[in-house]
Amino acid sequence: MSASNEVRQRPAGVEGCFALDGFRFESGETIEQLRVGYVTYGRLNAARGNLLIVLPGTGNTRHSAIEHVGPGRAYDTDHYCVVCTDSIGGGSSSQPRDGLGSQFPRYSIRDMARAQFALIRDGLAMGDTPVAVLAGASMGAFQTLEWLVNYPGSVRSAVLMVPAWRSGNIIRLTTARMFEIIALDSRWHDGRYSEQPDAGLRAAGRHYFAWTVSDEYLATADRARLDAEAAASGEWFAQWDAWNLIRRYQASTAHDTSEPFGGDLERALSRIDAEVLVMPCAQDRLLGVQGARQLAAGIARCQYQEIDSTKGHLAWRAVPGSAQTEFVTRQVRAFLRLPQSALAARGSQDAAPAG
Repeated sequence: MSASNEVRQRPAGVEGCFALDGFRFESGETIEQLRVGYVTYGRLNAARGNLLIVLPGTGNTRHSAIEHVGPGRAYDTDHYCVVCTDSIGGGSSSQPRDGLGSQFPRYSIRDMARAQFALIRDGLAMGDTPVAVLAGASMGAFQTLEWLVNYPGSVRSAVLMVPAWRSGNIIRLTTARMFEIIALDSRWHDGRYSEQPDAGLRAAGRHYFAWTVSDEYLATADRARLDAEAAASGEWFAQWDAWNLIRRYQASTAHDTSEPFGGDLERALSRIDAEVLVMPCAQDRLLGVQGARQLAAGIARCQYQEIDSTKGHLAWRAVPGSAQTEFVTRQVRAFLRLPQSALAARGSQDAAPAG
């Protein structure tokens, strides 16, 4: 089957947006109306029991996991109604670029999860019907984990790719330097810019790229390829409003699932009643594999698989014909008890960095 035929077989995406009035953030700040954007592929069955939600990574949008969506892929539209969402701060959801800029509330991962939960319960009228599958990579895994901890009984199965239960010093230091690089742009004006600090955003993206892949990848890949991939990461950053990007990464780097439980991770994870697939990359430098192993040890019903890929934190992304994408597709389908099929991980690559 040709790649073009595969793309035509994916149901057309239907865009949507849900509004939450008077949303109160974890910080105590409020916003008059919070939008949550999403795109739907396929239809709910009569029992409303086939909903699969995909939550995005830090630098990602509702379209970033598209190559995992479709017949024969990890998120199979022959079996599920797939809804890919935009988290607070980007895409078609409420964001600093709407006008508040630096005054947009410092939101958290838990704020994101609460808004996504409201979208599904009220916006999609699921009520108390459990979501069949909740999935996310990186910050998407952060959100998924928060949902599982805070809303027991609302999800049957969950997929956590390149996950962690908190951000460590590597990503915190990496993003701190990223913010400093953006601030060096002459257009920054202490965050009161009238024109986007594009040069700073591009340089920050190039800096960030090196941490998303493994040492081995940097040591063995052709230099021209590395330069091109770093440049692509910079161009993706430059498509973001600077405050949109900064607020997103501030939310990710501040995250700690155990914080509301006095630092007791075991207590937090004990609340999870869904069956969970934890799937880190063994060579992930940005978040590391140890946090994922702690998740697997603490979640009662858990399957654990490590992706072996020099792409590190980027290993979750669907790359045409790659070994890591074949592995991810095979493991997710096995976890969801779907028949194995000819892999459909072909098509265009999303240029967005993970995280």
